[in-house]
Amino acid sequence: MLNLARMNFRFVVSVLLLSAGLLMMSLTAYSQAPRATVVAPLPSPEWSTRLLVRDAKIPIELARLRIDSKIVGRIAQTRYEFEFYNPNQQILEAELQFALAPNQTVTGFALDIDGGLRPAVSVEKAKGQQIFEDVVRTRVDPALLEKTVGNNFKLRVYPLPTQGSRRVVIDVSEFLVTNSAVGKASNSPRLLYQIPLQFAQAIKNLEVNVEVAGFEPASVMARLGAAVIAANKTTSGETQVALKRSNYSSNGIVQIRLPSSAKKPFVSVNEYKGKSYFYAEVPIASKTALRETPKIISLVWDASGSAASRNQSREFALLEQFFRTYPTLEVDLIIVRDAAQPTQRFSVKNSQWSDLQKVLEQTIYDGATNLGAVTVAENNDLTLLFSDGISNFGENYFSAGKAPLIALNSANSVETSRLREIAENSGGVFIDLMRFSTAEAMARLRTNQTRLGSFRATGATELFSASRFVDGATLAIAGQLTEPKAEIELELIAPDGSRTTRRIDVQTKAEAKLKSSSQTQPTSAANAINLAAMRWANLKLESLEIEPQKNQAAIKRLGSQFALLTSNTSLIVLDSVQDYVRYDIEPPTALQAAWQRLTAQKRERELDDKTKHLERIVSRFNQRQNWWNRDFPKENPPAPKTQEKAASGAGVSSPSAAPRVGMASPPPAPAPAASAPSVAPSAAPPHSSRAATENSPATASASITLKKWVPDAPYVKRLREAKPEERYARYLDERPSYLSSTAFFLDAADIFFEQQQPDLALRILSNLAEMNLENRHILRILGYRLNQAKKSDLALPIFAKVLRLSPNEPQSYRDLGLAYEQNGQPQKAVDLLWEVVTKPWNNRFPDIEMICLAELNAIVAANQITGKTALVTSSFDPRLLKNLPLDLRVVLSWDADNTDIDLWVTDPNGERAFYGKRLTYQGGAMSADFVGGYGPEEFAIKFAKPGKYTVTAMFYGHNQQLVAPATTLMLKFSTGFGSAKQVDQDIILRLSGRRQEVVVGTFDVK
Repeated sequence: MLNLARMNFRFVVSVLLLSAGLLMMSLTAYSQAPRATVVAPLPSPEWSTRLLVRDAKIPIELARLRIDSKIVGRIAQTRYEFEFYNPNQQILEAELQFALAPNQTVTGFALDIDGGLRPAVSVEKAKGQQIFEDVVRTRVDPALLEKTVGNNFKLRVYPLPTQGSRRVVIDVSEFLVTNSAVGKASNSPRLLYQIPLQFAQAIKNLEVNVEVAGFEPASVMARLGAAVIAANKTTSGETQVALKRSNYSSNGIVQIRLPSSAKKPFVSVNEYKGKSYFYAEVPIASKTALRETPKIISLVWDASGSAASRNQSREFALLEQFFRTYPTLEVDLIIVRDAAQPTQRFSVKNSQWSDLQKVLEQTIYDGATNLGAVTVAENNDLTLLFSDGISNFGENYFSAGKAPLIALNSANSVETSRLREIAENSGGVFIDLMRFSTAEAMARLRTNQTRLGSFRATGATELFSASRFVDGATLAIAGQLTEPKAEIELELIAPDGSRTTRRIDVQTKAEAKLKSSSQTQPTSAANAINLAAMRWANLKLESLEIEPQKNQAAIKRLGSQFALLTSNTSLIVLDSVQDYVRYDIEPPTALQAAWQRLTAQKRERELDDKTKHLERIVSRFNQRQNWWNRDFPKENPPAPKTQEKAASGAGVSSPSAAPRVGMASPPPAPAPAASAPSVAPSAAPPHSSRAATENSPATASASITLKKWVPDAPYVKRLREAKPEERYARYLDERPSYLSSTAFFLDAADIFFEQQQPDLALRILSNLAEMNLENRHILRILGYRLNQAKKSDLALPIFAKVLRLSPNEPQSYRDLGLAYEQNGQPQKAVDLLWEVVTKPWNNRFPDIEMICLAELNAIVAANQITGKTALVTSSFDPRLLKNLPLDLRVVLSWDADNTDIDLWVTDPNGERAFYGKRLTYQGGAMSADFVGGYGPEEFAIKFAKPGKYTVTAMFYGHNQQLVAPATTLMLKFSTGFGSAKQVDQDIILRLSGRRQEVVVGTFDVK
């Protein structure tokens, strides 16, 4: 998970802190201005949010904030309307990162287009990311709202106009809760709705309006700090709490307390898109009983880097109370980060747990979270899991074992649904320590209570409950009606095992009746916000997202149907109807007619692009074979009569003076777009992969020398010079200064690998998984480095996640495929590489099909050479199954989008292959130039002339709105590629400045 508060910004100005729907939001502007200053923010709130705005020399202002909320039953639907003002002289892109409370859900957003608010529509998550980046490249107006991990969200808006304003609306649904402990008597239990208003600078206009359905003004208690806010009746008869302020800069929290509806059942029914839904809050007289006294417990302690942000004072207070309640225990402590440490046994007697407490207090928080690495003992009586539930390293997830599990969270970012499911399935319970006091949490921990065993219906289907346990003396149930009248039957299980049944009658009419009890009538406010339908959709979503990969298609359908923000769907607003047509996205209602007309015209023009694409690949592969079959001279080239020029006019003999100044207008490469120039009048005769192998080069003896990346950061020398037993302590001392630096963790991990401390090296490296939630660039770096460390088993789930995040980028398939090959799964490898070969890609990914085709054929040939089971390639086009072995091959790729980096190779003739000269005198071939993607670029030569080949990387620059200060390069050197003598070596390095040139390594051919 991402700890937003720890990010090391070069320019941070605290702007805003607000809550309720965006609970306890700290809104902060981020800039990369050359001369940075830092304005100290207010004390860190419980829920952090950041507004990242690159190049904002003057802080972005919040000119207006309007908050409108409707409370019906235990549901609050809140709308936040922000108006941001950009006082700078340039157009900017903003990225708003925020977390919600576990009981909150984003249900929509809108962006101002042409003076009006245009509502967002649902789009598949990866497609939304692709669309946003594509349209930003063309400088139009998109906005994208994504769910990252757990309860974390990211909103991207472009542009913030020069000295102009932009409005954004976000809708949030919240399930109101009480804080009364289990079994604790209360004369007047109340629901609590809060809007913390804490600002670091004045907001010009603030307006808050809260409507409460079903309550008289006298029963609604509202305060702003110590000041009472009067509740009044509106003209429609609803109770309203209203607040207006100008230039507001005070600190305070709006608190609204409502009588709990526990004694008064509530049922709401409404139709949505032709289907009827119901939502019921059923009062339950819950019975309680103490759990059996445990003798042996497992204590699972998440010690990842992000776990340092947990509220450990609350955790230790709970443990103190726990050991007072159970004074004699055997405790098996399992500390888990990127891996689980060996179990430590502690004996607690007379409530003395000082030895265990000392170990926990001295725990180091570092690395990623791999909850799947934990194995709980079979003979324990109870398991306590202290974690946010966000497991971001490794392929498996946590298994509770046989004993009841109590999941305890004290973090802001949390996987609530998953933790609740694990706990409740085991007979335990999920406890949010951010919501309950120590006494309340302990009462829930040690108490069994009435739970929902099963529920069924006649006349309704797809029933979901918010929890299996009573919350505030109420069970919340939602379902889809299949008949005008339905009966819902709830089976309740008391702690002693006795079972009782409750029944609910639900009708599609405006009123519904609960047997043997009166009921709150559905209100106009409930119907206005589609309460039943949206509550059902959110409860179903929570159920599906416990296993998001297994249920990804169902999540996508649900998100699209209800315009929900999910792990697999995002919400997007586009500028024009043509954009919706281009990307096959159904637009808001106002654009439907034009969209349907233009979509019909588009369908008429569409041809079978995939077939045409495959024929183009066959043609280009024939050119590749022509190059491979040609004999190139190996003597010294004749002296040129005149100096060669690249297409742009720069001298080839001096590529360091290459014409490109940056990304603005890169010159076209002079060679044709094929992977190697066509040098024969016709294609080579067909031959099998084995025949190609037999016709392979002699694979001259060649050695690879890599120029080790030697960073000059001050921490490097400290770590290198440290004694082995002191090195990790020095790393921990430096770590707080570089929490947002990929370079630091890569450099430190390299040093620990070199010094034969691989376990610590992997822990340090795994921090990249926690740096920025679902950042595919950082995850790519992590996957490459794990592969380089021969940890393909750990790299596989990383690359699989990258593919889920960006299936529109061919590199995602290639990276995962090569990881499978390294992991000994060649069939999966070639299947993924074939996907790259056959899919039509954006023209900013030139020649990647040829690069992947070479790798695919090399894997097939290697599998034949070793005598392993033949790979299944029957679905592949046989015209493309020909292995073309090489003496030397270099492949360069990098992690930053919209970035121009070149691969240069200088041969023993002193001739340099690069984008301006893609075929050398002796036959060295350079692939097409990447100027707007991640690479790869490839240099290949079939027969290598003896001598030295120097490999150089040249960084021209990038054109990104939000970019890391350095770009990470990954290079793979191969000798004997595609033959039985293939040898590979990898290197990772970084470039930070435009026109920076780095010699990466050499081939020395004997």
